[in-house]
Amino acid sequence: MSEICIYVKMPSYLRQWLIHRHGGCEPIQLVRGSAESDFLKKSTTKLPDGVLPPRQQEGELAICIPYYKSHDPRTYNYLSSNGKNLLLEMLKNDFKVDLWEYLHDIDRCGSELNGLIYQFMELNGIKEDGTNSDTIKKIYQRKKNSYKTALNRKNRKKIPT
Repeated sequence: MSEICIYVKMPSYLRQWLIHRHGGCEPIQLVRGSAESDFLKKSTTKLPDGVLPPRQQEGELAICIPYYKSHDPRTYNYLSSNGKNLLLEMLKNDFKVDLWEYLHDIDRCGSELNGLIYQFMELNGIKEDGTNSDTIKKIYQRKKNSYKTALNRKNRKKIPT
């Protein structure tokens, strides 16, 4: 892996989760062969003329660009703002999957949702900052509602009329 990074602005809960998931320190090293790593390989380009190399800003996470012989990050180290938005969406989706896999079975057992959210946060290195638990709870509730809607549609198709 290289130490050449891109910087992506993201919500606090997602930043903390990613750092925890990828070894606990920044910059994070994506798993080689992961969708995110492959995305960076295909999406990073040479720095456009007249553009200064970006420096890390407040609230941004440093993500190392993976090294490939055919795509050296010393040369290919620029990710457009559209590319950063797409990468952020991929990372948010990974978070939602992780959250869903942890909560959906336990939640059906009648456990207190707030307690489960705090347990998920604790297990995944997310500290409460006054909004993280509410944000995560809303993400989970939206996912749960979406799941219930899809399940209802599926069940309606099975009922003979």
